[in-house]
Amino acid sequence: MINIKINGKEENVKDGSTVLAVLEEKDVRPEMVAVELNGGLVVKEEFSERLLSQGDILEFLYYMAGGYEGAKA
Repeated sequence: MINIKINGKEENVKDGSTVLAVLEEKDVRPEMVAVELNGGLVVKEEFSERLLSQGDILEFLYYMAGGYEGAKA
């Protein structure tokens, strides 16, 4: 097991885990998030290839829909 941070929370994951494996473990659909690893964005095509290491910091950035109800005409 290795210790990493996921969205600010310390967690243990299996040695050899990839970004995709962690997303699947957390029931997060890869198409619904952008992933930042140690401050840099990971392109979706690399989710299954990017191995995680001790001390890595993962952030899942969720897509949100919405609008602005500012000034009305």
